[in-house]
Amino acid sequence: MSSHTVFFDIGNTLATGLEISARRLLAAHLGLSEKETRRAGRLLMTCPATDPASLAAAVGECLPNREIAGIEAAVAAIWEEQFHCIRPVPGASALLEALKAEGCRLGIVSNTWHPAFIGFRRACPSVLDLFDSVTLSYREGCKKPSADIYRKALESVRADPLDCWMVGDSYELDVEPAQRAGMKTVWVLRRPEREPGALAQIINGCKEKPDLVVTGLDDLMDFHRKKVFAT
Repeated sequence: MSSHTVFFDIGNTLATGLEISARRLLAAHLGLSEKETRRAGRLLMTCPATDPASLAAAVGECLPNREIAGIEAAVAAIWEEQFHCIRPVPGASALLEALKAEGCRLGIVSNTWHPAFIGFRRACPSVLDLFDSVTLSYREGCKKPSADIYRKALESVRADPLDCWMVGDSYELDVEPAQRAGMKTVWVLRRPEREPGALAQIINGCKEKPDLVVTGLDDLMDFHRKKVFAT
C-alpha cells in the first residue's frame, strides 16, 4: 500500500468547461483595462464570497470607477455560466478510484471561486467524495503560484512534500511551485499551445523538467499501473 499523497488541480485537469477564465469574462462584460482585469482576477480567486451579491460588492470596491449596477449584472451572469459549464474529464473517476485503492491519499489544490467549485461538485459528486483534502484559493485567501497555498495543502494532510505529487495542466501554477515546495510533479499537457514559453525553457535547460508529462488522465492511468505512485 502507498503512503503517497497525490494533489490535483481542477480546471483542465479533473474538469473542463472553464476554458475562458472568470477574469477574462468579467473584463469582456465590463470593458476592463488589463490592469483592472488583473486586479479583479486576483479578487475573484481569493474572495470568500458564496453568493453573487457579496462578490459584486467586493468587486465594486476593487473597481471604484465602474458602475455597481453593471458589476452586479456581470457577476451574476458569469456566476451562473461558470456554475453550469463544468464537465468531468473522462477517466478522472477511474484514476482517482485506482489511486485510492492503492492507498494513496488524494488532495485538491486549485485556483477557483465559489460558482466554479460548486459546479464541479454538482457535475462530479462521486469524484469529490474521494478526496481527503480540498485546498481552494477563494477559501484560503491566496492563490497559486504562491507558496502559501501549497504549504496549506501539505499541512492539511500532514504530509512530507517528498511523499507528494502535484498533477496539473499549468507549468507556472502547478508544476513550478510544487517543485519549489519539494513535491514530485505531473504536467498534464492538454493544451501545449498555451505553454510555449515553459516548453522552450525546459528544452533549453532553463527550467526544471516535471517528473512526468502526460496528455491526459488516461496516460496517467498507465503510469499508475506501473506502480509509479506506489514507490
